[in-house]
Amino acid sequence: MALKDKVSTALLSDVGRVRNNNEDALDEDQDLGLLVLADGMGGYNAGEIASGITIATVVDTARREWKNLKPGEIDQSSGYSVEALMLRHAVETAHTTIYHVSQSQPQCAGMGTTVVACLFHDDRLSIAYVGDSRLYRLRGERLEQITRDHSLLEELIARGHYTREEASKLVRKNIVTRALGVEPEVAVDLIEETVEVGDIILICSDGLTDMVDDETTRLTLLRFADNLPEAAKALVDTANERGGKDNVSVALARVNGSFARGRRWYERLLEWF
Repeated sequence: MALKDKVSTALLSDVGRVRNNNEDALDEDQDLGLLVLADGMGGYNAGEIASGITIATVVDTARREWKNLKPGEIDQSSGYSVEALMLRHAVETAHTTIYHVSQSQPQCAGMGTTVVACLFHDDRLSIAYVGDSRLYRLRGERLEQITRDHSLLEELIARGHYTREEASKLVRKNIVTRALGVEPEVAVDLIEETVEVGDIILICSDGLTDMVDDETTRLTLLRFADNLPEAAKALVDTANERGGKDNVSVALARVNGSFARGRRWYERLLEWF
């Protein structure tokens, strides 16, 4: 069976109740098992341009480079799969494109975007991300945030300046410390996780997480676990009912069956040690 028969998806984006245009963008390639979400920032329509460039570049780069991969191989120097490294390169390519456009087009000066890109392969999930858009995993009844925001709030907590409770009261949580296209270089974080049948993956912009607490999200995903389009709609509707102060975008994926190529990936990794 094809990968798209093993992983169900649902994507939904909404302008919200306050903004006039939608600077979020999201897309997928079901054959590759790829999901990408970006939340743009910048004056006029620049944020919309940045997020659009990101989505198109990541998807196009992944499709092109996938043909040259040797699936299932582990890079000896980093310990990451070749699929994860390809995904990171796709995000880096998007960053370079946005930066060049922002430097050459005055109306796009200063534009940038967050991004979360994830790729299902060989019973695992590779994640490349920059910014404060998030990826969560629901496993059983437990919802876990897998990514860590690249934000001032998280940086100050990590350095021990504030407790999480103190920081939430004193620091604006929407100040990002890393974004695509803003500086000449950007560090793209990579994460790889195993997946299990029944796992539900959620990637979302901060238009959801600023309006909807994690417990409400968890209960919503549990309620609509067998109907991802309804789950996506319920999450977006809840964000809008609670103010809809930003664009709201969600992409959901549910693992319906194993898609391992043979031996588990971590068994192959152990051969290098």
